[in-house]
Amino acid sequence: MRFSRTIVFLAACGLLLVPASHAQTTPDTKQLIKDVAYNEMRDRQRDSFWSYDIEQKIGQNTFIKRQVETKEGPLFRVLEENGKPLTDAESRREQERLNHLISNPGALARNREDHQQDEDRLQRLIKLMPEAFLYEQEGPASGDIITFRFHPNPAFTPPTYEARVFHGMAGTIEINQRLKRFVAMHGTVIDRIDFGFGLLGYVDKGGEFQIHRQQVSATRWKTDLVDVHVSGRVILFKSVSKDHHEVRSGFQAVPTDISLNDAKHFLDQAASQNEAELSSGRTPDR
Repeated sequence: MRFSRTIVFLAACGLLLVPASHAQTTPDTKQLIKDVAYNEMRDRQRDSFWSYDIEQKIGQNTFIKRQVETKEGPLFRVLEENGKPLTDAESRREQERLNHLISNPGALARNREDHQQDEDRLQRLIKLMPEAFLYEQEGPASGDIITFRFHPNPAFTPPTYEARVFHGMAGTIEINQRLKRFVAMHGTVIDRIDFGFGLLGYVDKGGEFQIHRQQVSATRWKTDLVDVHVSGRVILFKSVSKDHHEVRSGFQAVPTDISLNDAKHFLDQAASQNEAELSSGRTPDR
């Protein structure tokens, strides 16, 4: 889940659509976008695993989770649901779910495959970033942060269905120009996108997306906000639903060779600590 997976470039969209005739990407801007895409791709190719807290709202349901990244894909444990700690029965089910996942080769393979499919999709979309859009700087830079408005490049022909969804977005992107790293995107789907005249799927006009990244070490960045609200029958990333708000915090690096049992032990400790803090009347430290 290194570049938000989920979401990062499904969420690569904006609230403002600028007519193509009014702005073209300057050579310097295009090179900056290429450099950002290159750095994100290079970062994703190096192992870097983290644990973190997740405050998640999916539809009408809310969850507090702790998640650990591993080579077998991310493992998570639910700590609270809809504002309440888990009951004893719910806690047992979480234990059983995790035990089944890490001891069942088929379930583990599906977890790894789902994660890898999201990673592969995202990698393909990152590569399209410099060519799929036109960019125009929005106001002066604020320190290292520079903001661009972007909209579909009419000269670009999306080669796949997922590229069509990506290309159907417009909006704003924030970049750290000194480090040449992506910081934030905010936007909307500008027109309904149909596949097979709507028979194979569609994404409605007006879907909104927001994403934010934070620097968690000298060289690593992680997604700390994902906000997706879209209607349709096509969603690119399995890790993100159509109505999904997620805040991540408390990032801690874990060994790149962390075992599944060690990851589960870490999650069990987080659950025990959360339960103890709730029992004492203290708000869990997240």
